[in-house]
Amino acid sequence: MKQKLLLFILPMLLISTLSIAQDRDWQIGTTSTSWPADLAQMTTGEQVIDGLTVAAVSATFGAMRPTSSSLNFPDGYTPNNEWPGNGSSGSGTTNPLPTRRYFSFPVTGPSTIKVWFRVNGTGGRTCEVSDGTTVLGSATSEDSGQGVILTATYNGAGGTIYVSATSSINYHRISVVDGVLGVKENTSPVSTNVQAIGNRVYVSNVKTSSEVNIYSITGALVKTFKTNGNTDFAFKAGLYVATIKTAEGQKSVKLLLN
Repeated sequence: MKQKLLLFILPMLLISTLSIAQDRDWQIGTTSTSWPADLAQMTTGEQVIDGLTVAAVSATFGAMRPTSSSLNFPDGYTPNNEWPGNGSSGSGTTNPLPTRRYFSFPVTGPSTIKVWFRVNGTGGRTCEVSDGTTVLGSATSEDSGQGVILTATYNGAGGTIYVSATSSINYHRISVVDGVLGVKENTSPVSTNVQAIGNRVYVSNVKTSSEVNIYSITGALVKTFKTNGNTDFAFKAGLYVATIKTAEGQKSVKLLLN
């Protein structure tokens, strides 16, 4: 009876945690129902796709088109399609609030934002992430054949995050990992760390025997092991919750694998 109750409660706790965390991953460059290969160009207004606002406002934005087969990103992400920015978002360091050709989404608190893009031309084109008043991060490139990953950190309260560009670039993916759970993790006495980078899981800072259990978002146990030292391994793409048990206590962390 206790085991059945645990199996019922655990998925509810995991789903609740993930819903609070609001981790989202918009793979624009991967053909799907939400991002079909023939998604049309926008010329005015806004549309919301899976919670991501795509805003043309008063300028052309898009349409979806195939990307170069030779395009690669440092983390191994290989998109099929891209969404052209078609020009400037009307924003920059001195004016962080874009007025056209941008993406936006809400956050509930501290978050980490990543943008996968490539430039479309020469002259040092820049992608920016802002909260509307401050540029949180930017990346500039002149190499149209190389994918770039921009990572930015937001440390404020609930608000809106904007992804924009100073000139024409092509977007392939946008993700956000909410920092709510991370704040709790930082106060844990457990020294062992578990994190996801690309398609690998890294277990580090192991000072004592550690038991690691990895669960899917439905609460299914997909991997369990014990270790007395640092280790890493490849893992299937997806969103997971890992629990770490040591003599110091127990903690949970989110894992987002690409």
